[in-house]
Amino acid sequence: MNFRFTKAERLTKNKEFEKVFSEGKVFKDTKIVFYIIANDYQYSRIGLVVSKKVGNAVQRNRIKRLLRESYRLNKHLLTTNVDIIALPRRTFTSNLKLLDIENEFKKLLNWINENFTHAIYHH
Repeated sequence: MNFRFTKAERLTKNKEFEKVFSEGKVFKDTKIVFYIIANDYQYSRIGLVVSKKVGNAVQRNRIKRLLRESYRLNKHLLTTNVDIIALPRRTFTSNLKLLDIENEFKKLLNWINENFTHAIYHH
């Protein structure tokens, strides 16, 4: 099992973010809002948008690290390739533990597996 998190697995370009925001499905959780869209790659990708309303730079960086780590440890549970954007809400605090965030992520991944299927999005 590959637990690496490579640069290719990150959403980096503005166009990529815009596409997910405009065409993606939304999954709202208590602490994080996720935007998801199927992609044509052999892997899933994630992008993080952490607003200044969430906290100062130190807190925002911790949140990003925790989100990336939860994704890295659980991405193997995905059954289809998608682009995900995670937008932590204001209720998201940097004192959350990795386990809490992993639980949120697992809920999301189950939802993705139920709502996005290979058949629909494969060319």
